[in-house]
Amino acid sequence: MPTPSIFISYSHQDEVWKDRLLTHLQVLQWQEPLDLWDDRRISAGSDWYAAIQQAMAQAHVAILLISADFLAAKFISAEEVPRFLESRQAEGLHIVPVMVRACAWQHVPWLSSIQRRLSDDRALAAGTSAQIDADLAALATDIAQLLTPTPPGAWLGPAAPASPVPISLARLPSTNPTVFGREAELAQLDAAWQRLQCNVFTLVAWGGVGKTALVNKWLIGMAQDNYRGAKRVYGYSFYSQGAAEGRQASADLFMATALRDFGDPEPDAGSPWDKGARLAQRMQQQRTLLILDGLEPLQYPPGEQEGRLKDPGLQVLLRELARHNPGLCVVSTRVAVDDLKTFEGTLVQRLDLEQLTPEAGAALLRQAGMQGTSQELQQASVEFGGHALALTLLGNLLRDAYNGDIRAWRDIGPLTEELRQGGHARRVMASYAAWLGPGPEVAILHLLGLFDRPEPGAALAVLRAAPVIPGLSEALFATPPRRGWRRFWPAPVPAPLSGSA
Repeated sequence: MPTPSIFISYSHQDEVWKDRLLTHLQVLQWQEPLDLWDDRRISAGSDWYAAIQQAMAQAHVAILLISADFLAAKFISAEEVPRFLESRQAEGLHIVPVMVRACAWQHVPWLSSIQRRLSDDRALAAGTSAQIDADLAALATDIAQLLTPTPPGAWLGPAAPASPVPISLARLPSTNPTVFGREAELAQLDAAWQRLQCNVFTLVAWGGVGKTALVNKWLIGMAQDNYRGAKRVYGYSFYSQGAAEGRQASADLFMATALRDFGDPEPDAGSPWDKGARLAQRMQQQRTLLILDGLEPLQYPPGEQEGRLKDPGLQVLLRELARHNPGLCVVSTRVAVDDLKTFEGTLVQRLDLEQLTPEAGAALLRQAGMQGTSQELQQASVEFGGHALALTLLGNLLRDAYNGDIRAWRDIGPLTEELRQGGHARRVMASYAAWLGPGPEVAILHLLGLFDRPEPGAALAVLRAAPVIPGLSEALFATPPRRGWRRFWPAPVPAPLSGSA
């Protein structure tokens, strides 16, 4: 049977860290046959490129010592990392990134999606000597566990890719895969999945802060690790039902669909309470990752019953999963789930998602094409409360109307709306209206503003049909939209002629 091999990838500027790591790994080497490989083993005069390629092909674990020098190394980025990622996907190679010195790893897509050692993302160099030894000893223990999935002496070579996990995430909204300044929150989601005593994880924040984007970013990382032991992954969004007070929202469709998907023979039978209990029992039979997005339409709005679930079946489901859940239920909502408060701090973890930091907000604006100093970008981020949606809208507006000059944020009027209800975003939209001026474009914005969720085109056609709606659609009949809008917005529907069929 082949001897397990560990390939250590590092920059020569970090050799002291490589040597310190080797000392801890050699403890494993004394217990079981183990091949520890780094490029210092290449003898003088030999074909160094062929030696590296051969070592990578034989590796069962690749340890990456991450630093700015590592990420900037051309050979590592062009040769080693692509080979490792390919082997990880095809052969089950274990990739273990270890942060040795602080660097901008968050902006490296392949790295930000892989679970790193040191859960708080603290670089080794930031610790005391005792902390460093403790971290390296823990890393050696992790490597030993990776190399011994079977009893000692039963090494079978590289781990085979795990069986495909049944995935159902098509009902979740799509979001921009780029997320700024959420490393700590992603780590908390990772920790919640790994902790057996955490049964439900709730993400709470008002609209536009980035709850769904955060969950989707985390799911990408989970997918790249074959969902880390999940036996089933299931997602559902209630967002399309809307959140307007008085609007009828129901979990009936979710209950019937989920019961059917989880194999219940009579998904429509029983009371809502019975359906919730049966669905919980089926999910508890295996390690299920359940994502419930946009739960607020099924909760009471702010007031005397704020946060309570209106649907009894969903209430039973969440409370049963809170009591016992071999997997994890992740809930995103605008208001805390009152029905789960009894379990918070023990079996339920609640994360109130904060606004973006000035640095993260500046990075978002920079990606949107804003021109300006870091200080100016951060100042704009602070002015708009670090609200992700507002900053995205701001970036689009300044790019379209001010050639991306961040200093123009001062031309956007004062904030008067309630912040929790999206005042920053309304402030930017008001500036859009002022920039466009009176005309069909603003009328189109007003028509779209009547809907708080996606609506079929027929609903818009009704609003645009004759007769004119005073104060709303006159401009669409008086002046045809600009040519660029015609591709997306057909001409207004004329009123039928008198006497026509």
